[in-house]
Amino acid sequence: MTPPPARTPLRAGPLTAVYVGGELRDIRLGDIEILRRVYVAFQDRNWTARPWIVTEDVVLDDDGRSFSIAVNGRGTFDAEPFTWSANITGQHDGTIAFSMSGLASAPFIRNRLGLCVLHPVDGVAGRPCLVEHVTGQTAQSAFPLAISPDQPFLDVRALTHEVLPGVSATVRFTGETFEAEDHRNWSDASFKTYCTPISLPFPVTVEPGDVIDQSVTLSLSAPPPPPALVQQLPAESHRQRPATITVPQHALCPPLPRLGFQMNADGSELSDREVSLLRALKPAHLRLDIDAASPLALSRLNSGLRQARSLDSKLVPALFITSPTALHQFSELPEADTRSIDHWLVFDPDSKVTPSALIAAARRALGPNAVIGAGTNLYFTELNRERPNESDADILSFSLNPQVHASDDETIVQNLAAQAVIAANARAICGSARISVSPVTLRPRFNPNATAPELDVSSTPLPSDVDARQSSGLGAAWTATSIKYLAEGGAIDAITYYELTGWKGLLERDSPMQPGDFWSSPGDPFPVYEVFASLVGFTHVRPCTSSDPGRFDALMIEAEGALRLLIANFTAERLSINVSSPSNEPPFTPNLTVAASPYAVTVHDLSRTTP
Repeated sequence: MTPPPARTPLRAGPLTAVYVGGELRDIRLGDIEILRRVYVAFQDRNWTARPWIVTEDVVLDDDGRSFSIAVNGRGTFDAEPFTWSANITGQHDGTIAFSMSGLASAPFIRNRLGLCVLHPVDGVAGRPCLVEHVTGQTAQSAFPLAISPDQPFLDVRALTHEVLPGVSATVRFTGETFEAEDHRNWSDASFKTYCTPISLPFPVTVEPGDVIDQSVTLSLSAPPPPPALVQQLPAESHRQRPATITVPQHALCPPLPRLGFQMNADGSELSDREVSLLRALKPAHLRLDIDAASPLALSRLNSGLRQARSLDSKLVPALFITSPTALHQFSELPEADTRSIDHWLVFDPDSKVTPSALIAAARRALGPNAVIGAGTNLYFTELNRERPNESDADILSFSLNPQVHASDDETIVQNLAAQAVIAANARAICGSARISVSPVTLRPRFNPNATAPELDVSSTPLPSDVDARQSSGLGAAWTATSIKYLAEGGAIDAITYYELTGWKGLLERDSPMQPGDFWSSPGDPFPVYEVFASLVGFTHVRPCTSSDPGRFDALMIEAEGALRLLIANFTAERLSINVSSPSNEPPFTPNLTVAASPYAVTVHDLSRTTP
């Protein structure tokens, strides 16, 4: 794995920030996060975000109260002919400016090219803001509280919101027309303001001589923040607060969602050893994708039923149906097979959300006792934009992964909390229907927005749907925390994670593929396997809160007479974490300290009482 770029703490008067790899992150006023990220983006004709190569970055001046940075970068993939330079400055009065200018030496195609800004969700969602439009007119608005299906702000020149009583932050954009979208639709914990309105035609050819010249300026309102309200903290010192997991008193403890896995897309059979290891996880279900138009569809279903029985699990056939007549082949299954099916998922490959007519056809073909699931094989975005009739299906489903927009460790960890917001918003959309998140993967399984899929090659040496962190402790820590945020609100009935074996699975195959940039040993379980193993026998999730979820978080599970804590450490440090509990609330031992291993999930049994 490539080590992350070095992080340089900075200060601009009362503001702190971090410079990393050609961008600014974590801009704060004391402990209050104002902006999460300011960066240059390139998305190609398939909307795939491609990385930059920072050829030179120099901190020209840093006196502890102001800074100036010069950056040069060049593009990769389609944007290889494009080079850009940026000046990033911070002033004593708290003004931070990021200006970039770039040009192409040869034509290339882009969907988006230029500056983007991320506002955090915490402390911002639901709060009023003033929008200045490109016409100069202003309008009072608010950052969305519920996840907005459409762009909340259009034709933006500046956004202003209050960060402390009497203190406002203004972000001003020049060089393009900007607009904002609610990134939580794709499980990002941010609001993104980006250049070039989505309503304009794309892709666009960038010609030699075309200059991309844009700037973003953050400024604070006068008077300056009172010292009593803004501690003069060194940059990133908020990360050094005491490490604590707090368990609220008398919290509702919802059932742990029914957890299952995907059958391998390549149809590979399991060895006896693999069956033994996977059976021990007691999966509630196995999802199997089936092209209903294929002449092998029924054979594939029967193979899936055999594999599900070998793991003592139920099957979830996900049928991709272009014609309702293809459903008839599944209408006369033996009773033993129908009992082995947990529920059906039905999708139309040509529709982002299952049409009501297809759900009705599935009910007729599969019988009155069949449990019918529908929704989208894509992201929550689609359910939010094309809301289904909640009475049509028994279960509504959507998929999830943390890398629709960015892939670095810090971002995918920061975005975990957005899964709780998605779960709550899904409950509001889905009414009485049960909710399934299926599947959850580390990387996107495919690009639903690709207009030229043959050109949508991977940005890494691994296939585009494979993440080297699948076999890492960090991947396990991300997974445990994903379960936490999807489960704690009690809205989600079932979650499907990962494939069974191989690069996208829970354990390495006996005969693995060539390793490439993927670290594994033949036959070994990955750390994520141990996460699911530690959940066996536990039935409910108890909410808990981390004092610094960017560094560590925790999933707390319980069963009668047992309470278990899974601490996810996202750092390279060994952390000593205090677990603070309600006083005298059984079966919890108050105020204990747990040592959490770096880049890992540490499992700690808090108590075991004798019935």
